[in-house]
Parts: sequence; C-alpha cells; structure tokens
Amino acid sequence: MLFAKPGPKGVGRKIYVDVVNKPGLGIKKTLLYEGKEFGTFPHVVIISDPTNKYASNRSICFSKFRQEAAATGGDLTEEGIPQLVVEQ
Repeated sequence: MLFAKPGPKGVGRKIYVDVVNKPGLGIKKTLLYEGKEFGTFPHVVIISDPTNKYASNRSICFSKFRQEAAATGGDLTEEGIPQLVVEQ
C-alpha cells in the first residue's frame, strides 16, 4: 500500500497500491500527495475501501476482485488509474 485518501463524499477510503504479484493490473503513474510529488510507481491501482478495512495495512492480499473503469475527470492525480473492488 502506498497511501490512502478519503473516499467519495468522505465515505471510506481510496487505497493507492503498487501491485507486485499482478503487474498487468496497474499503470505507471507519478503520484501526488497533498500537492507534492510522492513518487513514480510502475503498477498503480486504486482499491475502493468503503469500510476502511485496508486503510492501516502495509500490504493487501486478495484474489477475487472486480475491475471498474479507470478514473476520468475529477481529481487529475487519479486520471487513468485502474480502480478495483475487492470481493470476499
């Protein structure tokens, strides 16, 4: 896990992750955090975390997930990053 930001309308979190075991899921992206460059990572995805289940984890392990459309418009730091919903 790279970092977490508040989710839409303050509900839950958006978890920014550099995917190691399935690199084809993510894209190379330079991330900004609070207006400053955080770094460039090779396989970035955003995991929706509406219940704050993963917000304090260093790593996240999952095998079942649903891929949503990549972010467009809105927050430019999220533009084009694939978004995942982890299914249990």
